[in-house]
Amino acid sequence: MPLYTYKAKNEEGKIVEDVVQASNKKEVVVALKIENLQVLTVKNFESKVRSFFRGGVSTSEKAAFCRFLATMLRAGLPLPEALDIIKQETKSAKLKHILFDAIFHIEKGQTLSSVLAKYKIDFDAVFLTMIKAGEESGTLDKSFDYLSKQLLASHELSQKVKSSLIYPAVIVVAMIGNAFIMLGFVLPKMSDVFLDLNVKMPAVTKFMLNAGKSVGENLALTFGIFFSIIFFVILLFLLRPTRKIILSYLLKLPVVNKVMDQLDTARFARTLSTLLKSGVPIMAALDVCSDVLKQPGLRSQAKEFSSGVAKGKSLSDILVQQKHSFPVTLIQTIRTGEKTGSLELVLEELAIFYELEVDYALKKATALIEPLLMLTIGIAVGGMVILLISPIYSIVGGLESGI
Repeated sequence: MPLYTYKAKNEEGKIVEDVVQASNKKEVVVALKIENLQVLTVKNFESKVRSFFRGGVSTSEKAAFCRFLATMLRAGLPLPEALDIIKQETKSAKLKHILFDAIFHIEKGQTLSSVLAKYKIDFDAVFLTMIKAGEESGTLDKSFDYLSKQLLASHELSQKVKSSLIYPAVIVVAMIGNAFIMLGFVLPKMSDVFLDLNVKMPAVTKFMLNAGKSVGENLALTFGIFFSIIFFVILLFLLRPTRKIILSYLLKLPVVNKVMDQLDTARFARTLSTLLKSGVPIMAALDVCSDVLKQPGLRSQAKEFSSGVAKGKSLSDILVQQKHSFPVTLIQTIRTGEKTGSLELVLEELAIFYELEVDYALKKATALIEPLLMLTIGIAVGGMVILLISPIYSIVGGLESGI
């Protein structure tokens, strides 16, 4: 039967809000009236979620959710009560409705992992596997604690990557805006003035002024084509097949390749460490870890790790056999962790190390990109100035020769 959310007023005049399961809205209204509640609104829960909340729950929201839930579970609060407190406090409408759903089904006897599995866009395989392991081992509070730390580290890493791209993005947008203004407004105005003068001009100057006049006369068409090209380029990055092709070429660049290797190494180490700490068997953990890797070649290699462990091989031996999979430092450290029985601890240390390496690499790349962008801007602006001033000199020269 479908779920319905309702708002009603009780005999004391207080507003109550909850989720119920019923065949239809009329059945909900009848049930609420029997409980002496004045019905205010009744809405279909599933359709409301689909229509209003197509976006996902952010990483920072999930990290806060895990941290608060771990704290409340350690304090001895029952899971439904802890979820209800978070539901009332959270500002995320999507998370609020997911918690509505979770509380309802947990009270009906379902597990939290089975409810969250319906929201795979918001909760990935790592999240669900750890929650399920915590439920089976009775250490759900520890699983949420590990998850909060893992999500927070992942959020900080992604923010560092995004912040390093802000400066180049601003410069590129400024260059496009400069070209937009010059081609759309400055050059057409100059063309209208200078082409009316009956003077001899060089072929390049005449071509440029005619081009400016054409742009001015067909401004809507020109900008339509201009923005269509920009939209097409953005679409290439959004579509999965073309994004894979672009990514494969970008990965061949030395700086990008190094940063991506370190990013994937950090993700693999931290995810595997967190899963092992939560009590997930190593073969299941390796299957989940393969999905967090971004490089297609490395991801396909990682999918074979669990089958090798199933045959009795150690993880370090499997990594040695894989060509260009992970750095030697990672393999040697994993071998040490296997011998000492502290694999999850050394993996966590490795994750911290490679996350710092990513930060350093991004800072170096930004320091290298900044002067290159400044040089590009200088060339672009200089070219624009020359293109705009050269017609004036040509026309002044033509006027002087005519006189």
